[in-house]
Amino acid sequence: MKFSENWELECFFSGGSSSKALTSEAERLKADIESLESLKTPQTFLKLLEKMQEIDLALRQCDAFILCLQSQNIEDDKANQLRAEFVSLESKFQLFSNSFDDFLLKLDDATFKTLISDPKIADIGFVLMERRLRASQKLPCDKENLITELSVDGYHGWGELYPLLVGEIKIPFEQNGKKESLSFGQAENKMTHSDRTIRQEVFTRLEKAWEGKAALFSAVLNHIAGFRLQVYAQRGWSDPLQEPLFENRMTGGTLSAMWGAVEESKKPLLEYMKAKARLLGVKKLSWYDIEAPLFEAPGETIPYGKGAEMIIDQFEKFHPRMGKFAAKACAEKWIEAEDRAGKRPGGYCVPFPKSRQSRIFMTYSGTMVNVSTLAHELGHAYHTEMLDDLPSFAQHYRMNVAETASTFAEQIISDALLQQAKTREEKLKILSDRIQRSVIFMMNIHARFLFETQFYQTRKNKFLSAEELCQMMKGAQEKAYAGELEEYHPYFWAAKLHFYFTGVPFYNFPYTFGYLFSMGLYMRAKKEGPAFAKSYDGLLRESGMMPVEELAKKHLGIDLGKPDFWLLSCKAAVADVEEFLKLL
Repeated sequence: MKFSENWELECFFSGGSSSKALTSEAERLKADIESLESLKTPQTFLKLLEKMQEIDLALRQCDAFILCLQSQNIEDDKANQLRAEFVSLESKFQLFSNSFDDFLLKLDDATFKTLISDPKIADIGFVLMERRLRASQKLPCDKENLITELSVDGYHGWGELYPLLVGEIKIPFEQNGKKESLSFGQAENKMTHSDRTIRQEVFTRLEKAWEGKAALFSAVLNHIAGFRLQVYAQRGWSDPLQEPLFENRMTGGTLSAMWGAVEESKKPLLEYMKAKARLLGVKKLSWYDIEAPLFEAPGETIPYGKGAEMIIDQFEKFHPRMGKFAAKACAEKWIEAEDRAGKRPGGYCVPFPKSRQSRIFMTYSGTMVNVSTLAHELGHAYHTEMLDDLPSFAQHYRMNVAETASTFAEQIISDALLQQAKTREEKLKILSDRIQRSVIFMMNIHARFLFETQFYQTRKNKFLSAEELCQMMKGAQEKAYAGELEEYHPYFWAAKLHFYFTGVPFYNFPYTFGYLFSMGLYMRAKKEGPAFAKSYDGLLRESGMMPVEELAKKHLGIDLGKPDFWLLSCKAAVADVEEFLKLL
């Protein structure tokens, strides 16, 4: 089937970054936010919640549209200006949200309990209790408002610099007599090329590009972390993990249990890496070999339409509703996948909640990794679909649970393909792709977590140079990969967008949580068969209504604070290694 590789955005706001409709929406939202203060009384509580959630939906819709504009064309200066305008607007809403949380905090317990017991807001009762608790851990409202206002041109301003700097990076590349200037996203895709010479060449040029801008990137990263740590200090938060744990609705005990299981379970992955090095004809793998394809002919590609059909077919077999959803997303142009210059690197799925749609952004160049990425992002979109009729506040599921849906979707694809494989080479290729995912979540993400943990502890006392950041990153990678690499990626701290997100600190461990949690879910799905689909939908639907420990207890009957579940999930994640080595 023929599917467009370009998304449709005009249905949201016509005119792109010059949209008059978007300008009108901004003016309306500004007036609506200013009107909220008059509703902040116990008597008008329900009306206030209704209005706040209307604004929340509208802001998220606008924010998603602007993100899409910025992503599809990194040189769209008008989109960058729009982003700055809406950051200011979102800041005004955040200022009111601070005062609303303070209002909740100052209500006596009896009044608060009465207000949230109204059946009309049953779906957001947990969220309101969570907001009240969070307000009790923060500074007085006037000081939190000052932080919010200063964040626009300080904290978030530094974060907005990163994509602009990355957009300036161009990598010269020549193949078959054709000279190109690759964007970072295009160059990064070369890390999955079957020709090691090309991977090494592009990696080396990327490292030189990061080195050339290292002083700028280190300044941005240091200032983001410095601002964040100063806010924490003012609130009396000594642990940099306090905010990310709260934001992911999980405990430190759960995080420790997960990483403990990961560290205990890496041995099979090391055996796989040694075997892969032998297959590639090298003594040890280097960073640019980690994602190198195995058992794939040079130049072999999977057309976009074929990759999309593959995903739709396998989703359909697991859960008809999921397959129908994926087909709709592909047919109705929800996906921007074209491999072209001028796009931002990476991939994501962003909801347009007012329209009850999503948009997926990626650069598809025909690899199996790209197919997995598309399945991953469609998993996110399906998760959003399960929530789109809930109140806006109940739709805000956290990143760790979000990554569960996406990695679960990847697992559906790879498991089905493995069962269908007929030749030894096909099985080895699929097993390699599956094990590669485990390497990413149990090693690459672990390195990011180790780096960021050490970085924030050190940043409390000093401004780190680019050289120190490189040393710190290399040390984290050596530990996470157990010294199994010949050449590391010391400038990964500059190359990875996630370190520069100001909205979500420690944008790393939730990926591993989601991956291993999804392995547990998938094991349950295989045991229960088709009946599990209903339970899966229910878990996704309630993902914004309770802590992850409670969610796991309710739907799986497990205790995430103990290592047992995580060890079983890690065992499932590395189980393919034994079969891979046996087939070799």
